[in-house]
Amino acid sequence: MANVRPDQQPARPEPEIGGLAIAATDGQLIAACLKGDHSAWEALITRYSRLIYSIPFKYGLSQEDAGDVFQSVCLILLEKLGSLRDHSRLSAWLITTTTRECWSLSQKRARQRERTAREQEPAELDMPDSSPPPDDVALLLERQQLIREGVLRLPPRCQKLIWYLFYRKAETSYADITRQLGIPEGSIGPTRARCLDKLRRVLLDLDFA
Repeated sequence: MANVRPDQQPARPEPEIGGLAIAATDGQLIAACLKGDHSAWEALITRYSRLIYSIPFKYGLSQEDAGDVFQSVCLILLEKLGSLRDHSRLSAWLITTTTRECWSLSQKRARQRERTAREQEPAELDMPDSSPPPDDVALLLERQQLIREGVLRLPPRCQKLIWYLFYRKAETSYADITRQLGIPEGSIGPTRARCLDKLRRVLLDLDFA
């Protein structure tokens, strides 16, 4: 199994691996994996390593626990690879599977903390678990992933504008956008509206609800 770090990303332009480009569809990579192509498995895991690793951190798990979840999900994927029916929904399947693994591990860690707390503070009352149900988290993450996929299908100008407006952590002014993208300040609002309308149509094609 490939031991892929979360910071690994496929290079651009995407190289050939074992005669199969990383840009191949998930279905093509899965078919190659089932034929024993180890490079296809490497490409598949590289493609989704960031997504898988992002979920444990949303649960507040440690780097070590995130690595355990990652390896568990890779094992489950390897076991279930031949029974996956809709290869186009692989990202959603990975989100659901990873979320369940995170939920299970976070509950285990919570029980360990409670046990330690009881040993140290026998009279302390147990606090109810306030973490959201795994299905709710999985749905939220799946929607976020679909939006990212939708943005990547937009023209480059719209991709950059949406990134500056909604994804950049640092606060971005219209003057900053004009300086970086060359869009006049007076045109940013209308351009934003057109780009969001394009994104809405793309998301409809992706069955985003």
